[in-house]
Parts: sequence; C-alpha cells; structure tokens
Amino acid sequence: MVRFLSFRCLLLALGALVAGLQSASALSYRLADAELPGCNGTCPKVVVATGTIGQAEHVQLAAFLERAVGRGAVSQVLVIDSPGGFTLGGAYLGALLRQLKMTVIVGRWNGSTITPSNGVTPGTCASACVLALSGGTSRYFVPGSRVGVHRSHTGTAVLDPLTRLPVNATVNHEDVSQAHIAYFKQMGIDTGVVAKMDATPSEQIYWFSEPELVKFRLARSTASTGKAKPKRQP
Repeated sequence: MVRFLSFRCLLLALGALVAGLQSASALSYRLADAELPGCNGTCPKVVVATGTIGQAEHVQLAAFLERAVGRGAVSQVLVIDSPGGFTLGGAYLGALLRQLKMTVIVGRWNGSTITPSNGVTPGTCASACVLALSGGTSRYFVPGSRVGVHRSHTGTAVLDPLTRLPVNATVNHEDVSQAHIAYFKQMGIDTGVVAKMDATPSEQIYWFSEPELVKFRLARSTASTGKAKPKRQP
C-alpha cells in the first residue's frame, strides 16, 4: 500500500505542472461508490476514466487524485475505457499508475455502485491505452472487453488524437518500436506485444484474445480472480 505521505508528495510535485496546461484532456475522471469485500466500514471510492488520452494525462490524473483525496478515501483501483490517444501520454500515465501501485481494470462504469458482480460492463482499451494499462501493478479486464494495439502513425504529418489537426511533430517508427520494447520490459509485459503492434497497420487494430492477454501478461479476467479487494488511500 502507498503511504499517504509519499502519495501526497507525488501529487503535489506533479500538481505544479497543471497551471501551465492550456487545455484539458478529453479523458474524464470520476469517483464511483463501491461495496466490495475487504472494506472495514464504507468502501473507498473507485476511480473511473473514460475518453481519449491527452499529452499530459499523468498530470490530469494527479490533479484529480489530489482533489479527490482531500474529500475522502480513494481506492488504488482505476477502471478505464479508452480508444487511445497520445502514445507518450499513455506511457506517462502508465508510469504514474505504477508509482501509485494502482490496479487497472479495463471496463466501463455503468453509473451503479461497483460490486463484485455489478457496476462495470465490458470496455475498450486500445492503442495508447495499452501503455496506461501496462502500468497497473495488477491488471484485469471485464469479460467481453476489447484490448488492442496497432503500429504507430509515421511520417511528417502527425495528427492530434483529440482534434485531428496536424501538430508540429514527426514519428520515426524504429525509434518508437524500440521505446515500446523498453517500456514494456520495465513494466513486466511480454515484448511480444510489440511484434503485434508493428505487424498491424496504423489504420487498423489488432484485438488480443483473452488467452493472449494472459500470455503477454497484459491482463487477466476479473471472472477468474474471485472477489476484488481495493486498497485504500488513507
């Protein structure tokens, strides 16, 4: 479990960057009520995220958590549903999730109280979202969810995933591929994931089968884990 002091200090350090951002990320965060085994009294709330990953997504999550922790107990569980977004944003988000020792679940919150059998339906985690997912210390998917990857967009014309407008950037595929390998190794993910990425055109998505998700150590089904026990942020 993350100590409150270290958790708070990390949020404050990242929070200093928020003031410099000119636009908000499209990935939105909310807190969901939960009734799960292992809670002593009221369960800490679960963080749920939906939308496209921005360039500085780790900063957005840090700012959200700093506000949320001030209002009560928040679990170290993130439920995410995202089609992807900025590659670097996904990697930074994954790095923050690993630092905070958060469990990541691919699924979509339906607005109900989250219990072992209700509240989260199948979701999607594709492209840059897989980098974020990889940062979880424990990684799961709701049965029926889709997790997929594709080759990075290359060339001199790079589009903003949020606005679809050109940005001042270039992408070298070989450099990106090597960076992916290093990142997944650091996160304990089988780098066979990168081979699937490189073999899939950027306009398509390679959807992993459930056995492949387990094989590559990306995620396990929530159906095979028994009852969830989210850790509490004091």
